[in-house]
Amino acid sequence: MKKVVLGVGICICLVSFVGCKAGNKAKPESSSVKVSESYLKDEKKEKSKIVEESSKIKNDDTSISSSEKASESNSEKAGSIWNIDKASKLQNFMKSWGNTMGQSYKEYQPNHNVDFYGVKLLGSDKKQPIAVNEQIVSAEWSSDGRSSADYSIVSVYSDAETAPYAAKHVYFFGFYNNQPVVLVSMQNQGMPDGALHFKRTDNNDLNSGFQNIVNDKPVNQPVQNSNTWSSMDEAIQFYEDTYQNASNEIGENFIWENYDRSCWSLRENSGNRMLLHWSNIGGAGGSYDEFVKNGDTTELIVYDGNASYPDNPYAKYTIRNSDHKVIQTEELWNK
Repeated sequence: MKKVVLGVGICICLVSFVGCKAGNKAKPESSSVKVSESYLKDEKKEKSKIVEESSKIKNDDTSISSSEKASESNSEKAGSIWNIDKASKLQNFMKSWGNTMGQSYKEYQPNHNVDFYGVKLLGSDKKQPIAVNEQIVSAEWSSDGRSSADYSIVSVYSDAETAPYAAKHVYFFGFYNNQPVVLVSMQNQGMPDGALHFKRTDNNDLNSGFQNIVNDKPVNQPVQNSNTWSSMDEAIQFYEDTYQNASNEIGENFIWENYDRSCWSLRENSGNRMLLHWSNIGGAGGSYDEFVKNGDTTELIVYDGNASYPDNPYAKYTIRNSDHKVIQTEELWNK
C-alpha cells in the first residue's frame, strides 16, 4: 500500500508541477506581451525618428546637390561672356546701324569667310597677321569670348560685297582682357609688315551698342541725327560717295588706286562740323577737308595743302545728302 500511495503522490506532485509550469508559463506570456508592446512603441518611435532623419539627410543632400548644380551653372555662365542670344542681338543691331549709315553689312564666320580686297580673314590655313594701332597682335575666333590670344573675336561684319572699291569696311567684335572692343579696318593695300591694320572704332553707337549687348543691357537701335556726325568713318564715307558719284565733276580725275583710307585722321568733331586731315602716302605734306552738315545738304570745304588751313580754302562744294550730288561749287582760291 505504501508503494501505491507513494506512486500516486508522485503522480499528483508531477501533475501539480506540470500545472504550476503551465500556470507560470501563462503569466510570463501575458507579461511578455506587455513588454513587447512597449518595446514596439519605442521601436516605432526609433524607426520613425530614423526615417525622419534619413529623409532630412536626403533632403539636405538634394538641397546641397541643387545648390552645387546652381553654383556650377552660374560658374559656367560666368565663364562665358558671349552666346547665341547675344550674337542674335548684335545681328539686329548691325542691320539698324548699317541703315543709318547708308551701308549694308553681312555677318561672317570661319565657315562663311569674307573676301576683303582678296584677303581671306577667317578659317584659312594661312593666318592673316593682324595689327591694332600699328602693333602686331594675336587674334583667334571664339564662340564664347574666351581664348588664349590677345583678342578673342566673336563676330565679324563687313560691307565688302556691297560697298564700292576703297570704301569697304570690316568690323571685328571681340574681347581684349575680357572687355568688349570693336575694331575696324578699311585697308585696301598691302603694308610692309604684311598685316591687316585695325584700330578701335570711334563710332559711339557701335561701341555702346556692343557693350550693352555683352552686359545684357537694353540696346537702343541707332537713329541718325541729320545734323551731326556720328564718327570720322561717316564723314569719310560721305567724301568717298561724293567723289565716286559719276555725275560730279570733282571725281573725274580721282585715282582710286592711290587712295588709302588709313591716311585720314580726325582733327575736330563738334556737332555738325568735322575736320579731317589727309596725310600723303609718301609721308610728306597733306591737306585738310572740312564737313559741315546743314539739314538736307553738306558743305565740303577743301584746303589745298597744309599751309592753306584755315585762312585760304581752295573750294566749297554744296552736296545733297540724299544722293551725294554736288549742286553748287564755289571757287574760293581766287577770292
